[in-house]
Amino acid sequence: MNRHLRWTPVLICFAVTLSFSLNFYYRAPYHDHWDLVTHYQRLQTGAYAWGDLFVLHGSHWHASGLFVKLILAKLTGMSHWIESAASVAFAGLGFLALARILLRVFEQSGVASLRATIWLFGVAAFFFFSLDQAGNWLWGWQVSVFINLAGVLWAIERLSSGSPCCVNSLLASIAAAIAIYAFATGWAVIPIGFGILIVNGAHRTWQGRGALLIWTVSSALILLHYAIARSAATTAGLDTGFPTQLDFAALMGFVHYTINFLASPLVRFARDVSIPIILIGLGVSAWSIWRLRQFEGVHFWQRIAPVLALAAYSGGAALLTALGRWEAYGVKQAFVSRYISFGTLFWIAIFALAMLLIVKLRTRSHRVLISLLGMFLVLKLGNIPSVVQKPLRISADIQATSEVLAVRYPDVTPADYAVLHAPGQDIAPHLVILHDHRASFFATTPETDVEAPRD
Repeated sequence: MNRHLRWTPVLICFAVTLSFSLNFYYRAPYHDHWDLVTHYQRLQTGAYAWGDLFVLHGSHWHASGLFVKLILAKLTGMSHWIESAASVAFAGLGFLALARILLRVFEQSGVASLRATIWLFGVAAFFFFSLDQAGNWLWGWQVSVFINLAGVLWAIERLSSGSPCCVNSLLASIAAAIAIYAFATGWAVIPIGFGILIVNGAHRTWQGRGALLIWTVSSALILLHYAIARSAATTAGLDTGFPTQLDFAALMGFVHYTINFLASPLVRFARDVSIPIILIGLGVSAWSIWRLRQFEGVHFWQRIAPVLALAAYSGGAALLTALGRWEAYGVKQAFVSRYISFGTLFWIAIFALAMLLIVKLRTRSHRVLISLLGMFLVLKLGNIPSVVQKPLRISADIQATSEVLAVRYPDVTPADYAVLHAPGQDIAPHLVILHDHRASFFATTPETDVEAPRD
């Protein structure tokens, strides 16, 4: 019974985020979310095809997310509260995998006491469900982010669960495919998967070689599908978001962008210290690994590989995002609050390694390490109120605008709904679709009475 207490901080964090999301979710489509409206119309009219899910959105797919959002839209008339609830639910599903990964590492190291795991789960949940991800929690379009994270975490969990075998590799391949089809950052899990399999000796056994073959074939098929989709997008004249130059300046830009991306979960409110804070974080992880390596024995790298995979995924997500964004928007674009969700795993991994060292080797020298972890927590606490203000302001503006549209439409002007779309984006046809189908904020609008013809 006592072991269930470790889930108490997780449930608290989950409940807080769910309550926050259901109170402040965006009440109307916003920016990219308007793309869902045309998908919804084709679905309602029976003109939808499976291939429509796999059209590239910029440089990546949103197929997994679109699939979920279309099902929810069909069931609820495109209500947006359920999209935000789905985001939290998928995050919860992902956290289950994260918890299994972290608990297994601590158990294998012989330090999975109740007290240690309460702290471990508490810190992990605090970061994973943090409210500075409000730009994702409140915006229904971003359910793809949490589908992506859930897929990646379950792929890592299955690949690191015991000796490599075909069943786990197949399950991990499915989870990875779901992640990649949700968001382009999912590509980072492919080399990570190979790394986990090799570290666990997959190349030494027949079952392991089978696992490697399954991972290789599934990865190759997805890459082939992407090549076909990108070729079609290029032929159609769509922007696939790839850089046009790859010189030394670009390399430095990618590195700086990556640093900002990874630092954002802690210091988006203090951007000038992104480089020092990343160096400190890397120092904490390097020190923890070096000290643990002295005492853990021959299976050390196998034990910590899943934790390193978490950090590697954040780093890979940062590099992939830099590849598509740095050239057009510069290094500061990495501080977009929506990216915090991807960078969060980096800091959870650092905390896990440091806490493993602290629990395993109780010495006074850990005072500096504990102080640095405390500093990270303080920075996170400062990041939340700073970041959350803008999404809350947008939420309030969207609610006010949607209420006006619901009452006054079609007697409105573009200025009345300018807050709902990006500059240059024409949503007038989409408003017609929503109104005709009584969807989204038009759901409660009474239909216009039409007088029956007289005999």
